[in-house]
Amino acid sequence: MKFFLSFLVLSFTLIICGCEEKLETSTKGSLTIYADESVYPLVKVQMEAFSKLYQEAKLSLIPVTAREGIVKIVNNEAEIFISSREFNDEEKSASQKNKLELKTLKFCYDGIAVITSYETFLDKIKFDEIKYLLQGRYKNATAVIPERNSGIFEYLQSSVMQSEKLSNVEIALHEADVIDLVKKNKNKIGFVGFNLLNDSSGVKILNVGLREQSGVKDVFLEPHPGYFVQKLYPLSRMILIYVNEINIGLASGFATYLTGNEGQKLVLENNLGPAAVPVRIISN
Repeated sequence: MKFFLSFLVLSFTLIICGCEEKLETSTKGSLTIYADESVYPLVKVQMEAFSKLYQEAKLSLIPVTAREGIVKIVNNEAEIFISSREFNDEEKSASQKNKLELKTLKFCYDGIAVITSYETFLDKIKFDEIKYLLQGRYKNATAVIPERNSGIFEYLQSSVMQSEKLSNVEIALHEADVIDLVKKNKNKIGFVGFNLLNDSSGVKILNVGLREQSGVKDVFLEPHPGYFVQKLYPLSRMILIYVNEINIGLASGFATYLTGNEGQKLVLENNLGPAAVPVRIISN
């Protein structure tokens, strides 16, 4: 009888230990990360650094458009999404309807780069000229932008054009396709996330003139982390992390890494502006 009881206790202990071994923590388990394609290269670097540090974390990374990533979060199909924009009213309503308790964290400052072929004479463009370009009224050039579910499309529509609609623009499926089209056509001007240009050659990045409300004329700025952080670059935007997780699991752990000192250091090394820790950035 004593042997039988001891065997039961031992078996129960082994079962408990086995269950504990399988529990996910902030540094252990499996996680699919969804990232806006504008910052996919940066998130890939972050994922590799995190995986090297925490070898029991099995991470995979999928690039998506802003709309696709937010839909996955709202539909409870994703635990984490790194987004180039906030939820719109429709998405906020759906999130509330589904009773999601999302955590939203500031990750980094990004900028939309305006690019053209090296065969063109352009090296800068006024902010008003960007509007003309997106209306199809710019001489000798056509705008190329990623599809309407992308963060780029929505930013240009809401922040640049505001009440006016984009018209006579060429739509590419992905931001990488925008880069390829611009490389091959000297009469194309493209819009992509600055992070995608770290390893890109064959395109010229244009300096962009300040917006009218700045009160300063004839000042053109290059995309630069210092200008992103200070919100001086006219096409700056905030990159956010959405975490859809009840307990503190691997999604929360990865988000904490992204917003911690090491993650923010990698942000700066990849030419974007840290948003979660104070930094001093020296502009050239």
